Amino acid sequence: MTLFEQTLTQAAAERARRMAGQNLLTRDGATLETNPMGVMRWYLHPDLEGPSTKSLYCHELEIPEGSKTGRLQCQGGVLHYVLDGEGYTDLNGVRHDWCAGDVIAIPIKELGVAYQHVNTGSGPVRMLVVRPNFDSALGPEAGVEMTMLEDSPDFAATRKNAT
Repeated sequence: MTLFEQTLTQAAAERARRMAGQNLLTRDGATLETNPMGVMRWYLHPDLEGPSTKSLYCHELEIPEGSKTGRLQCQGGVLHYVLDGEGYTDLNGVRHDWCAGDVIAIPIKELGVAYQHVNTGSGPVRMLVVRPNFDSALGPEAGVEMTMLEDSPDFAATRKNAT
């Protein structure tokens, strides 16, 4: 099979996958994980076969009371909608306070950005986080090395308990 024929075959398979995929994604059906960034419920991710689209990354980020996320360096271009709670984001060393109903727009910077969210309220923070999936064109790092600068304490606790 030629490369062109492979492209056509892959396009047809992706079209069929999208047609059969889920268009309604529920919180109960989301994939829950605790990772270096914190506690996430994944709705859209390129490795999830169920959803009809792979064009976005979309997850709920939960920050327990008194905790914080990991500190991430990345290209930027990430939107966070604060569903519940209050706190602040350290973006390249500058504090930005937020509360429920706010949108945190992590800017795209040529050399990347570093950010971390901190929960200062009583109760958990929940955010809906969305970014485009440029992986197929640019790779998962979108042109700038993506590096965890600090793990979430909630993730670190799971690693200590596992040993």
